[in-house]
Amino acid sequence: MLAKKYRLPIQEFVKKSGKAYKSRYFLLKIFRSGGKYSRFGIVISKKVSAKATTRNKIKRSIFDFFSRHIAKLPIEDYLVIVLSGAAEIDKKEFSQELNKLLRIN
Repeated sequence: MLAKKYRLPIQEFVKKSGKAYKSRYFLLKIFRSGGKYSRFGIVISKKVSAKATTRNKIKRSIFDFFSRHIAKLPIEDYLVIVLSGAAEIDKKEFSQELNKLLRIN
């Protein structure tokens, strides 16, 4: 799990515009950061899954992915919006989609 200093206050960034990249299961918005480190936020609606446990599992998986790859990413603010259908994919495809979205090798 990511430390609190790496969490993005998503309330401030949901309506802002930034660079946007879309894949089949995710929408990634990237904003310029004025800080010394990257921050990450995740938005998951009930349309993805009605169960809160499933939504929290997806959220933890994304935060774990970012914690493993934080050194490879430029210092910016990242907001990931999870689209419907993401609850049904397996871990391997989940990681591949995020890798493609962030262009990580």
